[in-house]
Amino acid sequence: MVNRQNIPIIFSYFTMAILFILTINNGFFWDTVQLGSKHANHYYTLNFSTLLLPDSIDSGHIPAFGMYLAIIWKLLGRSLIASHLAMLPFIFGVLWQLHKLSARFVKKEYAGWVMLLVFLDPSLLSQLTLMSPDVLLVFFFLMGLNSIWGNKRFLLSLSIALLFLTSMRGMMLSLCLLIVDIIKNIAFSRSFRVTFVALVKRSLIYMPALLIFISFSAYHYIEKGWIGYHEDSPWAALFARVGVEGAIHNVGILGWRILDYGRIVIWGVFLVLLIKFRLGVFKIKEARLLYLLFIVILFLLPANMIWAKDLLGHRYLLPIYLSFSLLCATILFSLEMGRKLRIAMVSVWLIVIISGNFWVYPEKISQGWDSTLAHLPYYKTRLQALEYLDKNGIAFSEVQSFFPNVPMIDDIDLNDDKRQLVDFDNGCDYVLYSNVFNISNNDYDLIRNQYSVIKQFRRGWVYIDICKKNNVPHQAILEQEGIN
Repeated sequence: MVNRQNIPIIFSYFTMAILFILTINNGFFWDTVQLGSKHANHYYTLNFSTLLLPDSIDSGHIPAFGMYLAIIWKLLGRSLIASHLAMLPFIFGVLWQLHKLSARFVKKEYAGWVMLLVFLDPSLLSQLTLMSPDVLLVFFFLMGLNSIWGNKRFLLSLSIALLFLTSMRGMMLSLCLLIVDIIKNIAFSRSFRVTFVALVKRSLIYMPALLIFISFSAYHYIEKGWIGYHEDSPWAALFARVGVEGAIHNVGILGWRILDYGRIVIWGVFLVLLIKFRLGVFKIKEARLLYLLFIVILFLLPANMIWAKDLLGHRYLLPIYLSFSLLCATILFSLEMGRKLRIAMVSVWLIVIISGNFWVYPEKISQGWDSTLAHLPYYKTRLQALEYLDKNGIAFSEVQSFFPNVPMIDDIDLNDDKRQLVDFDNGCDYVLYSNVFNISNNDYDLIRNQYSVIKQFRRGWVYIDICKKNNVPHQAILEQEGIN
């Protein structure tokens, strides 16, 4: 008979296993095309003969994730299944680290429930179905937290180094972990000299990561003359600085992201606990450093994003979501309260957070499609649309589309199909449009006014329209498809 305290643990692993099986044939999606397949294809094709990427795909990160995928392809073959299998150790590693971390703050009987409440965040679930470097980032982040609380110096040093190898956000996250580590493991009550020596010794943990960063950055600058990004970068517009007014607007976007996709329920639970127990929510010994963790990450991780034009994607903020969920769940299972009240709050939390995967906004409101399971129908719908183009003899060079559907088909599906759709500039007869694309209002209005839908494919919350310019005859295709 299954122990009741293991039910949420089993459910978490079972849910992830089902999601993994259902998505194992899905192609690269959203930013994973750039950070995953394009980087990996570069190293795979050139047999790792060069360390740096071409400027056209160099986004400034240390490209360790692309190298990792390329190595897996060399071992298992270049395929989508091999790419998903490459993620498997980190996917279940996230669950393992999350349960281990939860058990540090609540009684053993509740650790599984804390783990489940954090795990079900829609943005985390969605990323866990993708071949995404953010899966590795979350794993190394949780590994780092466990190492801090367990004072495991080697594992902490390893996790920080791996965060540096994952992305620039991993580097910012390492700074957050450094602050928490110092507060947790350095005794400041001693003399200044003793404290200073302890800080110097502790800093050795972070030296390998710093050396990795300095070495790569120096080599990158010597070879290319820039670090991070440059004016001609394809992503330069995203890094454009905004003024005070723009920063205030971005703070509002940050708040929306934190509440989005059902996460508002977590803040609701925290508010209920605060009203009922007042200062009691701040007196829980196990939660004190979790408050510090959340505040440090909340202010430091998005600090550079706030001043940039478009760097507040949902997935960028995963550590903020997870740290607050962990904090709130810890409080929920640490305070003395009636069983019915706790069950009620856990039930509402579960219902609303799961419902976050069904939050789809109207057409002209951009959505983090890579950060909710609502995007899952897109893969088969996209393949249907491409098959329709082939069936009707419509050349891909005659069809325009949008991010993330304009790379080579091979970069998405790893099928050696070198064709690709054209970036939209209103210069072709056909447009392939989906509500997943988050296009500008001007482009959306242009398509709806100047093009007609000749075929629509719809699955769940996702649809794809094949459109043709109004001044171009399309009667033959309409008749062939039986639309008339």
